[in-house]
Amino acid sequence: MTKSIFIVGSGLVGQATGKGLVTKGFKVTFIDVRTAIVNQLRQQGYEAFEVSEVKKPDAEIFMLSTPTYSLNQNRNRSGLDFIKQAATSIGSWLSKTDKYCLVVVRSTVLPGTTQEIVIPILEEYSGKNAGRDFGVCMNPEYLRERCDEEDFSNPWIVVIGELDRQSGDLLEEVYQWVNCPVYRIPIKEAEIQKFIHNLCNAAKISFFNEVRLVCQRIGLDCEKIFPLVAQSAEAIWNPLYGTRDLGPFGGSCLPKDTIAFLSWAKEQGMETPLTDAVLKVNETVKKRLELVTSKVSRS
Repeated sequence: MTKSIFIVGSGLVGQATGKGLVTKGFKVTFIDVRTAIVNQLRQQGYEAFEVSEVKKPDAEIFMLSTPTYSLNQNRNRSGLDFIKQAATSIGSWLSKTDKYCLVVVRSTVLPGTTQEIVIPILEEYSGKNAGRDFGVCMNPEYLRERCDEEDFSNPWIVVIGELDRQSGDLLEEVYQWVNCPVYRIPIKEAEIQKFIHNLCNAAKISFFNEVRLVCQRIGLDCEKIFPLVAQSAEAIWNPLYGTRDLGPFGGSCLPKDTIAFLSWAKEQGMETPLTDAVLKVNETVKKRLELVTSKVSRS
C-alpha cells in the first residue's frame, strides 16, 4: 500500500481528504500557500508546510485540491489560477525524484482541464512524460460542507478517472478500505461527471423551489405534497430513471400534462421558467431525433 501522500491545497476538500487518509494509516503532508492554514494544521498535530518550504518532497502521491471557478472571479480569467500554480509546484517536485509518482486532481474542473492544462504544466516543469514517468488521475469529491470528513470516511461511491491502467491501479490501492463501489473511467468523463452531479442537485432544488412558489400562491401545503411526490414519482425512487438514451419523453401523460400545467400557470399569472425549459429541451431533442431519422431513411 502506498503510504506517503501530499495534499496540495488544504482547504475544506484537502483537509477532509488528508485527515481521512491519516486515519487509514497513510503518511499525509498538507501543503498550502496560506500561513494561517498551515499553522492551524500544525497545531492540530498534522505535518504541514507552505509551498515555499518544500524543497525535496518525499511523496508517492500528490493530491491536488485547490479552489476553482469562484463566483466573483473576473470574467476574463479561467478560474484555474490556483490549480495552475499547484501544478507548477508539483511539476518542479517531480523533477527532483526518481520515483514513479501519481498526481491526482481532486478539484472540480471542466472536461479537458486535466489533460489540456494540468498535464502539460506537469510535463513542462518536471521534464518528464505523463503515463510513462508519472501517473495522473482525476478523482472527483462528493463532500458536503456540513459533514465533509464523515463523507470522506464513509463514501457512497468512488470514481477514478485514469490516464492509464497503472495510474488507476495506484489510486485504487488508496481506496482499498472503502465499502462502496469503485468505478474507473477516462479522465474527461470523470471531470464532467462531477459537474453533472452538481447540476443534477441544483436542478432538483430549483424545480421544487419553483413548484413550491406555485403551491404557496394558491395556498397549498408543500410539506404534505412533496413527501408524497418523493414516493410516487419514478424519477425520484428509480435512480436510473431518465438516464438512459431513450430520446425525448412521450407517452400519454408527460407531454400533455406538462403543457396543461404551463398553460394553467400562465393563466394564473405565475412564471415557471424551469418547467417551461423542460418542455423546450424535450422539443429540441425530438427535432434532432427526427432529423437523424430522416437522414438515415434517405440514405
